Amino acid sequence: MTAAPLPPGSRPGGAAEIETGLEQPVNRDFLPKSQALARLRRQRHVEQLHRLGARVLFELVDELDRHHGLADDLDRRLERYAALDPEVLRALGADRLPVSPVRIVGGAA
Repeated sequence: MTAAPLPPGSRPGGAAEIETGLEQPVNRDFLPKSQALARLRRQRHVEQLHRLGARVLFELVDELDRHHGLADDLDRRLERYAALDPEVLRALGADRLPVSPVRIVGGAA
């Protein structure tokens, strides 16, 4: 495998950090609540987009390039992620997003 990004939980620091190889890791345990909620919302939107297939994902990436001029950066990142081994990701459980948090509302009194 190449120097592709490591899936969450596959290195010291556990699942709380994501290594992209292109920037500093993001420690999700210390995000402000509004950022954590926005991140969770983004994850759910990505799940919905994933179900729609490769064409929708391509159109989104292409639109990001057209509106923000990100071609080189997007292409570099796409190449790195495309080099990931799907069997390794599956074995590590890194091919799925985390389960939504569960909150108890109006617990026993």
